[in-house]
Amino acid sequence: MLDEVKAINYFKHLVAPDKAGEFFSLFEEVMRTTSYSLVRLKVSGKEELNIQIMAEKENKSMVIKDCKILSNALVAAIDELGTFTHDYILEISSPGIDRPLTSKEDFSYWAGKNVSVKLNKPINSLKKYTGTLKGFFNEKVEVYTSSGEKDIISIKPEIIKSISIVWSPEISKPN
Repeated sequence: MLDEVKAINYFKHLVAPDKAGEFFSLFEEVMRTTSYSLVRLKVSGKEELNIQIMAEKENKSMVIKDCKILSNALVAAIDELGTFTHDYILEISSPGIDRPLTSKEDFSYWAGKNVSVKLNKPINSLKKYTGTLKGFFNEKVEVYTSSGEKDIISIKPEIIKSISIVWSPEISKPN
């Protein structure tokens, strides 16, 4: 186990949408015993669960070797628990270039990057926005909409269906 556990302020509905929500606590707990952070958890299937985990190291990287290390650690931890009785296939990956944003920390770290936002409830009669992430302020996600810096939408996290980085060549430049 790690000596120091880094608390991440996840929005459960963003990190573990739909069926994955019922498995979130288990995987969040197991992930805390590793040097990796959970980005997204997806679970599908009935007889055999397909568990897809997007993860990353603190420096936001995740290479194939890391996927193997994390996969082995998760399988060992699940087996040790003895309470996970489902047959499953485990897939580990990096968040990729169009990574989802799922925590308060993400909204601060990725400020200034282009994002695509899908909402469960409309704001100004729209449920989809693209723009530049301003950050997380007063418990809301703020985005400069595509129409310019003067047009900022403030979004309560609970109405966000998904929010992800929109890749562009500039994304690889340091903040």
